[in-house]
Amino acid sequence: MILSPNKLKTLILRRAAKTSSIFGMFPDCSKVVIGLSGGADSLVLVDIMFELSKRWRKKIEFVPVFVDAGFFPIDNDKIDAIKRFCTNREMKLQIIEKHSIAKSVQSDENPFPPCFTCSRMRRKTLLETAQSLDAKFITLGHHKDDLIETFLLNILFSRRISAIMPKQELFDGLFYIIRPMILVDEDYIKRYAKLRVFPTIEKNCPYAGDTRREWVKNLLTRMKNEYPEIKKNILRSLFHPKTDYLWGDFEKLANRLLK
Repeated sequence: MILSPNKLKTLILRRAAKTSSIFGMFPDCSKVVIGLSGGADSLVLVDIMFELSKRWRKKIEFVPVFVDAGFFPIDNDKIDAIKRFCTNREMKLQIIEKHSIAKSVQSDENPFPPCFTCSRMRRKTLLETAQSLDAKFITLGHHKDDLIETFLLNILFSRRISAIMPKQELFDGLFYIIRPMILVDEDYIKRYAKLRVFPTIEKNCPYAGDTRREWVKNLLTRMKNEYPEIKKNILRSLFHPKTDYLWGDFEKLANRLLK
């Protein structure tokens, strides 16, 4: 189905507004940090947050923060374009240079998968920046496909049943991570950004296309080709956990039972 940019925007706005309202994502707060990676997801998030702020008539100051991890030199023209993108939406972009992230990820002494280390260090940088700005809310551009992929990644590779939350409390309420687009289809977001010609940074990760997440994404695509409802079914399963049929009560026995 071919949708116009306005139609796609309306679909994304409705779902983000409903999700934000149900999960109480923006209670009396005056400042919110937006994690801006330069990808389509984060740029659409900036655009949508600007529109939602106008709709709700709330005096929230959104601060987009771009963390330069140091993997690649970033073209100045691209940075200027993203700055203008934010300025046009009444936001001032902050750029944090953190090249130590790339060094840590690529170090031979790093025992963790690259994406795990990078994500953790970027998150830490966002939290430190939020603290310096006296902001306790950090909003990220995760979408429905991220949710489903993470759920499967945790089962297949982390040996646990868990997913990412729409609103996540950290450090006893010192910070909150909020994800207004968590129930929006990735396809809508990518198509909207492309049709609106948003200034995306296409290559900002040397591991893109060669990760476990990419493997899971391809697996889901293959399953969806055979069973079109598969993603919807996985998503629905998150709302219907049958804890009586899980083995959490025997966690301490796992190593003995599974040797």
